[in-house]
Amino acid sequence: MKTRVTVVGGGLAGLFTASELLAAGIDDIVLLDRDSEPGGVARTIRRDGYELEPAATTLLLPKPHLTEVLDHLGAEVAASIDGATRYLYTRGRLITLPSSPKALLAPVVPWSAKLRAVAEPLVRTRASSPDESLDDFMRRRLGSGLGATLAWVAASGVFAGDPKRLSARAAFPAFPAMEDAAGSIVRSGLQRLKSRSPGSVRPTAHIPVGGMSALAGKAAALLGDRYRPGTVVESVRRSEHGWTITGTDEFESDHVVIALRPSDAATVVEGDLKAQLERAASAPVVVVGLGGPKERLPLPSGFGVLTGPDAGTAVLGILFESSYAPSRAPDGHSLAKVIAGGATRPDVVEWDDERIINQVGNDVSRILGIEPDPSFVEIVRHRAGIPQYEVGHNAWLAELDRLSGPNLHLTGWGYRGVGVGHIAADAVRITTQIATETST
Repeated sequence: MKTRVTVVGGGLAGLFTASELLAAGIDDIVLLDRDSEPGGVARTIRRDGYELEPAATTLLLPKPHLTEVLDHLGAEVAASIDGATRYLYTRGRLITLPSSPKALLAPVVPWSAKLRAVAEPLVRTRASSPDESLDDFMRRRLGSGLGATLAWVAASGVFAGDPKRLSARAAFPAFPAMEDAAGSIVRSGLQRLKSRSPGSVRPTAHIPVGGMSALAGKAAALLGDRYRPGTVVESVRRSEHGWTITGTDEFESDHVVIALRPSDAATVVEGDLKAQLERAASAPVVVVGLGGPKERLPLPSGFGVLTGPDAGTAVLGILFESSYAPSRAPDGHSLAKVIAGGATRPDVVEWDDERIINQVGNDVSRILGIEPDPSFVEIVRHRAGIPQYEVGHNAWLAELDRLSGPNLHLTGWGYRGVGVGHIAADAVRITTQIATETST
């Protein structure tokens, strides 16, 4: 079968890209999904009246590109409830973090560390390397106290990663960009606040009505018979007139979008590109859903809590799903989503269920000061893990682009951002590129 564009992978990255191509008037496309249902890891688990999201939990809106992609899909979203209130467990305490500059007053680090952070605009020391670790960057700008804590929280909260291994420029490019623009992240932040227009709307957390599965289903329905579930792809090879995709079926295509994590993409390509993809790093995590009557699982209001570098827990964070998204639990019940393991504790993913449940229960009790007695427990092991944008990631990505050559595109959370907003932005980028290439 001959197509203009073949998309390989039915996760959100593939679905967003295919739907954007369709919205741009490129309808000679096919999306090949090895699974029987769309969504990939972003697939809602429904059981006993609970709705657990084992991967992405919320959508930050309004957001350039993501807002437009959702509009094209006709996706229905709802604002979260009290999603701005967050907590940090550190120094043996659960600390509320205000969503304002007042957060600096929270007892996260000693006052001496805060004073060092306030002096950040006076720091003139530049990076010793063009690709600095997140830990080195934050310590250099904000000091070893607050800087190290923020590096840990950012790394574990987004990537379940190790701040000493993550690249500041690849994993959190906004921070180095602020230093580049104003010589200081504090000074740059103040400049941005002053330049913000009075009527601008700050992005807030939203949830897709019906869960991430409903969002994926919207995209698949929009594609119609262009979406091919249960279709395995074994190889993507360059041919005389474009690309040959073989597996369950065979396709000839002018353009191919491989919307798979790097380790999976490596199984369908050959040569140097395959070897480069196999160099990608990831961190295995365990997601545990805990649900039960509110009196047996009392949760604070707000979005959730992250653990600090001194916590000594297997748990990296707890999201209060039923607090900010009540529809995810039956009336009168609570649902917590617990994330454990990650780059600093990769062994957790191999523990048996009993050990995971015991450790998570003990950690939740210690962090929240409650004795959880859940009636609902769901364990999801992400052995493939969360992609890690370690030092050298941008150079790795540039080499991938060189090896891919024209008309082959790689997308997904392993490349240019792990958030749903990043995936949407990449879908728009690839659509623009393909539209430009096919019009010349």
